[in-house]
Amino acid sequence: MHALETARLRLEPWAPEHADVLARLAALPEVMRHVGAGVTWTRAEAEHHSGRALEHWRTHGFGWRAAVERTGGAPIGLIALNLAGPEVRELADDDHEIGWWIDPAAWRRGYATEGGLAIVEEAFTRVGAPSVVARIRPANVPSTRVAAALGLEPEADAVCRFGMPVRIHRLHRPGRG
Repeated sequence: MHALETARLRLEPWAPEHADVLARLAALPEVMRHVGAGVTWTRAEAEHHSGRALEHWRTHGFGWRAAVERTGGAPIGLIALNLAGPEVRELADDDHEIGWWIDPAAWRRGYATEGGLAIVEEAFTRVGAPSVVARIRPANVPSTRVAAALGLEPEADAVCRFGMPVRIHRLHRPGRG
């Protein structure tokens, strides 16, 4: 699978070497406070999730992408597109879910929006997704702003499996309703 390129980012299909950036980000409380149970992951947990991301690519031909700055080649996070699957009770198994984890050192530079726009385009064109969804905790104002910049609109409130509130945001593929 090929990388996607934006003005400032190279979005590389997830590969084993990307486990390092996941482990680094997953160890940061400021990144993890709005993810899952809201706690950091061990290296082993990050490697487990990286393995799941690799399997998603093998099975579906799309998935997580490492976000790398085109100038200098520094990995600054990941932008993900996944099928929600049965473990995500707030969504249908076949909902296409987008997400983003950006290194705090690169926050407020528009990278999540820039990479997210490329992933939304891929979801609607190459993947053929009928819509794209994001589950965002209401307190995560920066991610809510990114979702709005991508065109996702609030659809419903739910409670995630960890007992925390999440808001479902959705964007339908143009021409669908």
